[in-house]
Amino acid sequence: MYKSIKTVIATNQPAWSTLPAFGTAVQTFNTRLAALEQSAYQQNLALVGVSAVNNAKRALVIERTYAISSGLVAYAVVNNDVELINQMKISRHELEKAGKTKLLLLVDRVLNRASGFVGQLDDYGIDQATVDELQTLRDELDAQLSAPRNAIIERKSQTIRIKTLVKEIDAIIKLQLDKLMEILKEDHPDFFTAYKNARVIVDHRNRSSNNDSSLPPLEGDQGGGQF
Repeated sequence: MYKSIKTVIATNQPAWSTLPAFGTAVQTFNTRLAALEQSAYQQNLALVGVSAVNNAKRALVIERTYAISSGLVAYAVVNNDVELINQMKISRHELEKAGKTKLLLLVDRVLNRASGFVGQLDDYGIDQATVDELQTLRDELDAQLSAPRNAIIERKSQTIRIKTLVKEIDAIIKLQLDKLMEILKEDHPDFFTAYKNARVIVDHRNRSSNNDSSLPPLEGDQGGGQF
């Protein structure tokens, strides 16, 4: 909704160009509005795609882990290694349902046992490169699973920034632009009327936000607009 004021002011620049104080207030207003739009963009972007990327990486780790554990079971059966058979009794379902900590522990178990038999597993499709690949994927997943928490922290940070900028912009409008418009209204009544109409939109937003602590979306988005 702030964009309505910005548009009216820009359209009527000749009317206020001879009033330096108004020009200074407009510059500050535009700077804060640009910062507000950027923070809103960053806030919306913070969580986009994080879950999808995590799910894809998790699925790949599970696939590789299950394949290696299956190869180890086949090797253990041929070599009558009962201990290894029991250790590699890891079902795909168990991997898929495991939480972060348990999944990483299961992957580590498979990596540990596979590393101990490298050189004896070539006939089963498992070599050093296979083990190294799973280790890399495992480490990437471990790091990546922290991304949602970091994204939430970033989103909260941007929300605080947005609220601060909204207060600053409202103060610029109320204490500078509104006051200086009183000086301009006699010589530029059309500008004054257009500005007041734009202000009605902002005032309506302020009254609505008193009953809703959330911030409305950008102008043009579904549900209305704050800017």
